[in-house]
Amino acid sequence: MPQLRVETQVYVAVNDEQALDFEALTAHDVRNGRFQAVAIPNDTGNPVTYAGSTTGPAYNEVASPFQVTWNVRPKVAKVSIDSLGDWCDSDNVYQEDHAHGVRNLVTNPDLLSEIN
Repeated sequence: MPQLRVETQVYVAVNDEQALDFEALTAHDVRNGRFQAVAIPNDTGNPVTYAGSTTGPAYNEVASPFQVTWNVRPKVAKVSIDSLGDWCDSDNVYQEDHAHGVRNLVTNPDLLSEIN
Protein backbone atom coordinates (compact mmCIF):
# COMPACT_ATOMS: atom_id res chain seq x y z
CA MET A 1 0.00 0.00 0.00
CA PRO A 2 1.44 3.43 -0.94
CA GLN A 3 2.58 5.62 1.92
CA LEU A 4 2.35 8.86 -0.06
CA ARG A 5 0.24 10.17 -2.91
CA VAL A 6 1.77 12.82 -5.18
CA GLU A 7 -0.20 15.06 -7.54
CA THR A 8 2.18 16.73 -9.94
CA GLN A 9 2.48 18.99 -12.92
CA VAL A 10 5.66 19.32 -14.97
CA TYR A 11 6.64 22.91 -15.79
CA VAL A 12 9.18 24.40 -18.14
CA ALA A 13 10.57 27.80 -17.19
CA VAL A 14 10.33 30.24 -20.10
CA ASN A 15 11.28 33.87 -20.64
CA ASP A 16 7.68 34.96 -21.27
CA GLU A 17 5.68 37.29 -19.02
CA GLN A 18 2.47 35.78 -20.43
CA ALA A 19 3.38 32.35 -19.03
CA LEU A 20 1.94 31.12 -15.74
CA ASP A 21 2.92 32.89 -12.51
CA PHE A 22 4.78 30.48 -10.23
CA GLU A 23 3.64 32.13 -7.01
CA ALA A 24 -0.01 31.74 -8.05
CA LEU A 25 0.67 28.07 -8.82
CA THR A 26 1.92 27.48 -5.28
CA ALA A 27 -1.43 28.37 -3.71
CA HIS A 28 -2.32 25.66 -1.21
CA ASP A 29 -4.50 24.55 1.65
CA VAL A 30 -3.33 22.63 4.68
CA ARG A 31 -5.50 19.63 5.55
CA ASN A 32 -4.67 17.28 8.40
CA GLY A 33 -1.28 18.97 8.66
CA ARG A 34 -0.40 18.29 5.02
CA PHE A 35 -0.03 20.74 2.15
CA GLN A 36 -2.60 20.32 -0.62
CA ALA A 37 -2.07 21.96 -4.03
CA VAL A 38 -5.13 23.91 -5.18
CA ALA A 39 -3.80 25.66 -8.30
CA ILE A 40 -2.64 22.83 -10.58
CA PRO A 41 -3.59 23.84 -14.15
CA ASN A 42 -6.75 22.12 -15.38
CA ASP A 43 -5.87 22.14 -19.09
CA THR A 44 -2.89 19.78 -19.11
CA GLY A 45 -4.73 16.46 -19.44
CA ASN A 46 -5.97 13.73 -17.17
CA PRO A 47 -3.29 12.50 -14.77
CA VAL A 48 -1.39 9.32 -15.57
CA THR A 49 -1.11 7.18 -12.43
CA TYR A 50 1.80 4.93 -11.61
CA ALA A 51 3.53 3.46 -8.57
CA GLY A 52 6.99 4.61 -7.63
CA SER A 53 9.04 5.94 -4.78
CA THR A 54 10.33 9.22 -3.46
CA THR A 55 12.79 11.10 -5.62
CA GLY A 56 16.04 12.93 -5.27
CA PRO A 57 19.73 12.31 -5.68
CA ALA A 58 19.95 10.67 -2.25
CA TYR A 59 18.14 7.67 -3.78
CA ASN A 60 20.39 7.13 -6.81
CA GLU A 61 22.36 4.36 -5.10
CA VAL A 62 19.95 3.17 -2.38
CA ALA A 63 16.24 2.43 -2.45
CA SER A 64 13.76 5.01 -1.26
CA PRO A 65 12.03 4.17 2.02
CA PHE A 66 8.59 5.26 0.76
CA GLN A 67 6.18 3.75 -1.74
CA VAL A 68 4.38 6.48 -3.67
CA THR A 69 1.38 6.70 -5.97
CA TRP A 70 2.19 9.35 -8.58
CA ASN A 71 -0.43 11.24 -10.58
CA VAL A 72 1.29 13.20 -13.36
CA ARG A 73 -0.45 15.30 -15.97
CA PRO A 74 0.73 14.44 -19.51
CA LYS A 75 1.12 17.99 -20.87
CA VAL A 76 3.90 20.32 -19.75
CA ALA A 77 2.87 23.84 -18.66
CA LYS A 78 4.95 26.98 -19.19
CA VAL A 79 5.86 29.10 -16.17
CA SER A 80 7.50 32.52 -16.22
CA ILE A 81 11.14 32.23 -15.20
CA ASP A 82 10.95 35.71 -13.65
CA SER A 83 8.04 34.65 -11.43
CA LEU A 84 9.97 31.53 -10.42
CA GLY A 85 12.99 33.68 -9.48
CA ASP A 86 10.77 36.07 -7.53
CA TRP A 87 9.26 33.15 -5.63
CA CYS A 88 12.71 31.76 -4.77
CA ASP A 89 13.71 35.21 -3.49
CA SER A 90 10.55 35.51 -1.38
CA ASP A 91 9.78 34.22 2.09
CA ASN A 92 7.88 31.23 0.64
CA VAL A 93 6.26 28.75 2.98
CA TYR A 94 8.50 25.93 1.71
CA GLN A 95 11.69 27.92 2.44
CA GLU A 96 13.00 27.02 -1.02
CA ASP A 97 15.54 29.29 -2.69
CA HIS A 98 17.05 27.16 -5.48
CA ALA A 99 16.50 24.16 -7.73
CA HIS A 100 17.31 20.68 -6.43
CA GLY A 101 18.83 17.64 -8.05
CA VAL A 102 16.73 14.80 -9.38
CA ARG A 103 17.15 11.07 -9.51
CA ASN A 104 19.03 9.41 -12.34
CA LEU A 105 16.81 8.17 -15.16
CA VAL A 106 15.82 4.55 -14.55
CA THR A 107 16.20 2.50 -17.74
CA ASN A 108 16.22 -1.08 -16.41
CA PRO A 109 12.80 -2.52 -17.39
CA ASP A 110 12.78 -4.72 -14.27
CA LEU A 111 12.76 -1.59 -12.10
CA LEU A 112 9.98 0.27 -13.93
CA SER A 113 6.39 0.18 -12.71
CA GLU A 114 3.38 -0.36 -14.91
CA ILE A 115 1.54 2.81 -15.95
CA ASN A 116 -2.20 2.65 -15.29
